[in-house]
Amino acid sequence: MVERICPACRHGNPLENRYCGACGAALTEQDALAPREQSALAPRNFPLALSPMQMRQLGAALALGVATLAVEAGRAWLRHRMGASSAASPITAASAPVVSPPTVTTPLSVTTTIISQRVVEIWEHGELVRQVVERHVWRREE
Repeated sequence: MVERICPACRHGNPLENRYCGACGAALTEQDALAPREQSALAPRNFPLALSPMQMRQLGAALALGVATLAVEAGRAWLRHRMGASSAASPITAASAPVVSPPTVTTPLSVTTTIISQRVVEIWEHGELVRQVVERHVWRREE
């Protein structure tokens, strides 16, 4: 991308700006153009080591995600097994066992719970200033 250089303060500005974002000087079409630096998504002094609190949060989030995947995989496997077993062995009248009707009239219900967590950290000059944790919970009953 290209940016327009302010003649007064040498600050880089987007092409669509009419005035400099740093000093407020008017920008003209004749001002010098220069390639814009690609800005990084993370601060340049981003710490590579995580604090113990961050490690615990990361571990808890990973454990919750793995547990959710395991439960969903187990449910899919059970549904597959129940469908395959009933189709594979048809019951004839001669081989069917006598089964009394169930006494429980309450239908079984399955509740699926999904928890999503997002951690937003505000860093200034290499120091953690504020941390916001957002949690969303969705429940579905079948």
